[in-house]
Amino acid sequence: MEFIRKHKKASTVLLILLVLLLLFGLSYAKYVYNIVDSYILETKGFYFNSSVMSINGKNYNINNWDGVNSYTLMVDVNSKKNEEKYTTHDISYDITCKCPDNVRCELSKESGIIYQDKKTDSFQVTMIPNEAIPEGQEVRIEVIATSNSPYTKSLSAVYHVGVLKSNFTYSIEDSVNSKYLMLNVTNSVAYYEVEEAFLNYNVGDKVSLDDYVNLSDENKKKCFSAKVTVTLPADVLALDMTAKSYLHMTENSQVDTTLSDGYKYVKSYTFLLDATASEKILFYKNDISKDYTYPIVNNTSIINFNYSE
Repeated sequence: MEFIRKHKKASTVLLILLVLLLLFGLSYAKYVYNIVDSYILETKGFYFNSSVMSINGKNYNINNWDGVNSYTLMVDVNSKKNEEKYTTHDISYDITCKCPDNVRCELSKESGIIYQDKKTDSFQVTMIPNEAIPEGQEVRIEVIATSNSPYTKSLSAVYHVGVLKSNFTYSIEDSVNSKYLMLNVTNSVAYYEVEEAFLNYNVGDKVSLDDYVNLSDENKKKCFSAKVTVTLPADVLALDMTAKSYLHMTENSQVDTTLSDGYKYVKSYTFLLDATASEKILFYKNDISKDYTYPIVNNTSIINFNYSE
């Protein structure tokens, strides 16, 4: 009787799982088991959670990959249920990733620690195609984080990353407690357009990459591949003024600024992006508790874009 009394909770859980297994099958029984197991751990003051993963797995469909360049996924974990309930000790965890044969996945680290005072941690999964992925195809990436001390709990997410051959793509890498976010901009256009007539070229003519390379510097200035205008909320983000795209703007580039406490902040600016080129632009965050990752975490981007090609 003493044994039954001490293990009454576990016996009840097993009985419920057995009934669910008989009625609904293994998948649903496992789903309920994960929820019950997580609840039991929380009664012990153990919290291991994520905004992008869950105990029964989250699924994401992404369709902004060009299939040529690498694609980075930002993943976070934390040790809290809310701002008032959190684990009062460090949590160590391991990271695994499952990728198909046509891509290579690199982890920024294979294990991590959520320190008690920080309550959050993050890592990156970078997907690198072994060869160009055709438009319309997708790659399935599964990410799993498993705590190993003081208790075991697994979180996971599956990302279906589809290839959409757009001429212009962008994404934002960010995480909670990061002081800055990284904007990744890619121009997939493989030619230049004549903006000012020269030699035998008229306005609007297309210039191939091979022909463009052989032009003089003066005539190259009369061509462009993509004009990109970035607009940001200056009260939320601050542009890194050493950004290449900002320092190397052309004479005709437009810049809109605002003054605050005697300092000048950029609200928007326009720059040229070369054909088949990418640019990384850093922005400092006023509120590091925010995660502006786009897409996946947010459906809309904190930074607005306009581009012409």
